[in-house]
Amino acid sequence: MYKKLAIAALVATALVGCQSTSKDSSTASNDSGYGAIANAALIGAVQTWSQQGAADTDLVSAIQNNANVSSEQAIGGVGSLLALAQNSLGSSETSELAGLIPGFDSLQSSGLTAMIANNETVKSAFSALGMDPSLISTFAPIILNALQSQGASSGLLDSLGAIWK
Repeated sequence: MYKKLAIAALVATALVGCQSTSKDSSTASNDSGYGAIANAALIGAVQTWSQQGAADTDLVSAIQNNANVSSEQAIGGVGSLLALAQNSLGSSETSELAGLIPGFDSLQSSGLTAMIANNETVKSAFSALGMDPSLISTFAPIILNALQSQGASSGLLDSLGAIWK
């Protein structure tokens, strides 16, 4: 399940990257081109994840029910928060999180985590996914509870809580 979350994180990060690049464009036609690429990437990842049954996971269901969002939005939101975590945690906490989420390391090796550098870029990702950025405060505790149930240390949980404010 968590390897699939890492895949979703990659797509969400790519989505933000496309959105950020489109803001630098000087013409509306370029903006819509980047938006189409971002949407195609998100749809492709969500379809792949859904085919593998990941859209039916407890985490995605909990987020959908509590935040009243689609599975695509839940997947993209979780992905963007994981990308920020990867970019923000110290090495020991990143290693712990990687142990809890198989495939998590692929975020760093892709180079895409650099696009989600702070909470503002996460907010942009949520907006690009059609969600109010205030939903970050709904997503974060659900993810933290899931990690806690897997045995995450209090240090990791505290760090993530601080990062995802």
